[in-house]
Amino acid sequence: MMAKTEIPVPRPDPRLEGATSKYDRNDVVAQIESFYAFLPHIPTAAVHKAPAGGWQSITSETRGLENKTPEVVELLRRLPYIDGSVNKHPWIAHEAYPCDYRVLAREDISPRDTPGWVIDVRQDAGFVTDRGVERKVRAEEETWPPWVVQLTTGTDREGQCLMLDTTDGTVTMYCVMRYLYEPTYSSDDPRAWRDRMCDYETRTLTDQLEEWRREYRNLFFVGLPNVNEGNYVSLLYDGEQQTEVAFKKVRSIYRENGWPDNYEKKACHEALERWWPTRNK
Repeated sequence: MMAKTEIPVPRPDPRLEGATSKYDRNDVVAQIESFYAFLPHIPTAAVHKAPAGGWQSITSETRGLENKTPEVVELLRRLPYIDGSVNKHPWIAHEAYPCDYRVLAREDISPRDTPGWVIDVRQDAGFVTDRGVERKVRAEEETWPPWVVQLTTGTDREGQCLMLDTTDGTVTMYCVMRYLYEPTYSSDDPRAWRDRMCDYETRTLTDQLEEWRREYRNLFFVGLPNVNEGNYVSLLYDGEQQTEVAFKKVRSIYRENGWPDNYEKKACHEALERWWPTRNK
C-alpha cells in the first residue's frame, strides 16, 4: 500500500488504452493560456498571465493548499486566470467555469464566503446509485489526493469539476450527480480515486481542451460576453438555456463576424452587447 504522501510514478493507464501520459508544468500552463486566448466570448483583457516568479499570493501556507504537494502549489502560482466575480462567472464550458486561486489572498473573503472548491473539494459521505441497478451503495467521505488539483467548478449539482492529476497530466471529471461504474483500477492503485470519486472517463488535458474547442468551432457552445445578469450563465449550448430563436440569433452574429476562421472578436462582442437588451422585444 502506498503512503498517502508518496507521489505515484506514471504507468500505463487502462483508461488511455494502455498509454502512459506524462505531466509537464510548462505544457499545462501553455495549453490553458492558449485555450483562454481561443475562447471567443472572453475579452482578451480579462485573461491575466502570471507575473515573473508566479502569483506571490499563492503559497503552501495558503488556506486550502496546506496539504497539497509542492508541485500543485507551484502550478497554481503559474497558471493564467480569468477575471470574474461572485455573480459573474467566466463560463468556459457547459456548467464549468475556471477556479481562480488568486481569491485565496483576498482579505474581504471570510471563511464562510470562501468558495467551496477551496476547502470542500471532497467526496462527501452519502449514497450513490449503482448504475443500472435499483440499489444504493454507501460512499465514505474521501478527500482528493494531494497531487490532484481542481481546474473548473460549477454552481450546482450538475457543475463539471475538472480534476488534474499532476503525476501524469490527465484530467477526470467529477460530477456531483454520479454513478458507480465497473472499477478501472485495482483498489491499491494510486489512481483508484477516479473510480470512487469521478466519471468513468479520463483524458489527457490536450484531448479535453480540444473537445471544448470543437464545441465552440461548431457553435455548439456560444458565449455571451458582458451580459451576465445575476446568476445568468453567459454560455448557451445547443439551445438548452434559451429559446431556439435566441440561440440561432447568437450563432448568426458569430458567423457574421467571421467565426471561426476570420473572427473579429471586438466587433462580435459589440454586436452581441447591442442585441442582448433587445432580445425579448
